Amino acid sequence: MTVPSPLDSLAALADSPAHAIECKLLFERDLYTPCHIWVDDVGHRLSAVYVDNQFYSFFKVVTNPNKLLDIVARLGKRDDKVAITLTRQGYALWAYEPQAQYAPPARQPNHRIYPVFGPKNCLLIIDSQTCQPCQIQVPDVTQPLAALAYRNRYYSIFKQDTDAAKLLEIAAKLARRGDDTLITITGGVYRLGLLEPNGRII
Repeated sequence: MTVPSPLDSLAALADSPAHAIECKLLFERDLYTPCHIWVDDVGHRLSAVYVDNQFYSFFKVVTNPNKLLDIVARLGKRDDKVAITLTRQGYALWAYEPQAQYAPPARQPNHRIYPVFGPKNCLLIIDSQTCQPCQIQVPDVTQPLAALAYRNRYYSIFKQDTDAAKLLEIAAKLARRGDDTLITITGGVYRLGLLEPNGRII
């Protein structure tokens, strides 16, 4: 009987259906522009944020970070992108509006909105089975690293915790500095992966 190698398992995984939701972690005020938008199926202006030439309409405020990630995961079955900002009440969740039009203030109909360039997206993996645990070797690090393989890319496990707030804070900082990250949820444990572009599986 032939035992499949880790590379065989990962190849099969890469060909299987996989879904992740892209999260903009906008935890600092200079990363986005608040505004209003029009969308086709709503007869009034919606509160929104504007980042990377994209609009996100207000969805809801969630005080509990663990519940927040659960809601994002459920939204991920319908949508592909969300934005998250911090408010005094908690985490504000914003839904991606690809067809939205900017709605300028009534008193300033010629008001323009200027682009703000935000952080890298953090991927929230909807189905943890689409992320394969593995060991990788990276340059300048002697010991192998525990990692997650997702769509032929390797993410070293940067942090593992049951505290979603702590994990989100770290992920937001990494995304702002330009790192590619992902978060998985397994049995109430959150794992934050950091992309290792030069990593190779062992």
